[in-house]
This record gives sequence, C-alpha cells and structure tokens, in this order.
Amino acid sequence: MKKRARKRKRLKRMLLLFGGAAAFAALLALFIVLIVRLSCHKPEPTNAVATAAPSPYETALPTETPTPVPTATAKPPITDDWYAARTDLLEQYVRAFGGLSDESEIRARVAGMAIDPAQKRVAFTFDDGPQDDLTDAVLDICEQYNARVTFFIMGRHIVGHEPQLKRMLALGCEIGNHTWDHADVETLTAEQMRQQIEDVNRTLFSVLGYRCHLFRPPYIRYGDKGSETRNTLIGILRDNEMAIVNHTRSSHDTYSTYSADRIYERCVAETDELGHGLHNSIILCHDKTEKTVEAFRRIVPTLQERGYQFVTVSELLYCSEDGFHVGWIYSKAD
Repeated sequence: MKKRARKRKRLKRMLLLFGGAAAFAALLALFIVLIVRLSCHKPEPTNAVATAAPSPYETALPTETPTPVPTATAKPPITDDWYAARTDLLEQYVRAFGGLSDESEIRARVAGMAIDPAQKRVAFTFDDGPQDDLTDAVLDICEQYNARVTFFIMGRHIVGHEPQLKRMLALGCEIGNHTWDHADVETLTAEQMRQQIEDVNRTLFSVLGYRCHLFRPPYIRYGDKGSETRNTLIGILRDNEMAIVNHTRSSHDTYSTYSADRIYERCVAETDELGHGLHNSIILCHDKTEKTVEAFRRIVPTLQERGYQFVTVSELLYCSEDGFHVGWIYSKAD
C-alpha cells in the first residue's frame, strides 16, 4: 500500500513538472513571437514632417480661373502739400473771377485743372503783356483746350488790363514779374532793380490780391555768375520769395524771319538743336504778335494729341524732383 502511495505522489510531481514546463514553453513561445513582431515594425522617425491638410479655400477654387473684367482706375493723385494749396487757391480764383456762382460748377472747373503726374508736361510762357486783343486771343485758346500757361507781365500794363489778368487766374494760368517797364537789370542800380521788381508785386497784390513768385528778366539778362549784379538780384528775389525763370527753348517769335509756320514747327519739335526734349521744358513766347497767336492755336491741340499737359511754370517745377526754391534760376524742370 505504501509503495502504491509513493508511486502516485511521484506521478503527480512528474505531471506538475511537465505541466509547468509546458506552460513555461508556451509563455516563452509567445514572448518570442512578440519580440519578432516588434522587431519587424518600423516606427515613424521623430523628425518626420507632418503633411498639412488641404485648405478648404484652395479646394474651393475653380479649376479654370475666369478672365478678369478690367475696371476703370483713378489717375494717380498728387498728395504733396503744395498741390492741395494750389488747388485751394485755384478754387478761390475761379470763385472770384470765373463768373460762376454754383459751388458744384466751381469744383468741376477746378477738377478739370488736375495734373496727372504720369503724363508729359510742358510750360508755355508769354512775355511783355498783357495786350488787348492778342492776350485775349491766347486766353481764348487756353479756355478752348483747357490749357494753362504763364504770363510774365510788365507792371505798367496792369492798370487798364484788369479783366485779362482776372481771366488768367480764373483759367488757372500764372502771372510772373517782367519788371515795371521792361528794364534791363544789368543796367540798373540795386535800388532801381528792387523798385522795378517790387512795384510790380505791390500793384498785382493791390489789384488782384495775387502774390507773384516768378521773375523773368527782360532780354534774359541777369548778370554773370558771381557778378555783383546777379548777387544783388538774387538777394532781392529772396527777400520777395521769388525765383528766376529762364527758358529751355525760345519760339523765336520776335525774329522777323520767323513766320507762324516756323514758330509752330520749332515749338512742337520733340528735340531742339541743343538736344533738349519737350517734356518738362519751358517755352518762351510773346503775346504781342498775330503770328504767335496763330502758331499757338495749332501748337496746343498738336501737343495735347501727343499726350502733353499744358501747365504753369510753378506746376512744372513743383512736379519735378527738385521742386521750387526761392532764389534759384530755372531753365527747365529736372
């Protein structure tokens, strides 16, 4: 009996041993399988860049972009302070001398004098007036074509020609100083020079309330560089906040050999004999001969068709890179 009991115990121990070994073997096999699987899996690298999801705005775009419809754009404005002051002053002159009472008409008239900085410009000037019929004819052309010019007048012509002077300002034109009676400044004393210039300014202000800032010396004579005459003149002009205006090109309308046709051809040539172009140029004319008026009547539409704006000398200078400076001498705008 005891032998049989010992055999049963030995058998149980063997069964338990084999069972434990089998369980261990199963666990070991499972562990090996897990290791093999893990070794076959390749994780994402830590520095991988994530792909962004497509934007809903991008996916909503059509496959074909429609052709845009062109729309009208406003002309580039001039935002400088001088342009705002110039426009305000024009409005005052149009209101005072333009014969308009309706504010919308006044503003429309001034708006028609706008400057497009992207368009070519030229400044025509007329010396020695105002005259009666001839200055009126030049103003008629300016009004017809919405052109602005600069008149360098003599002081002794102011009284008696107030209507022409007022019309100049109402049309946006500019008035410059050409001495009281066409005096050659190189022959004057300092006191005489000052009187010739300041008497014109005082009379213009008393008649029109107009302040003159441009001076053109008769015969285009203002002393050699560094001379006492020029230094004296520049000092007087600085005292009066003025500058000298020479010219880029003369029309030669005072030459007896120049007809209206020759004046016209000279003024519309894109380049003169010195190589100066028309853009930003100052053209010298006189409102005292019929041939000049006849030529000017053809010059304006011709140049406007080429894209030129007719502006005053001050507008031309202020639109340039240098601008306007008291005491300077200008022959063109740079």
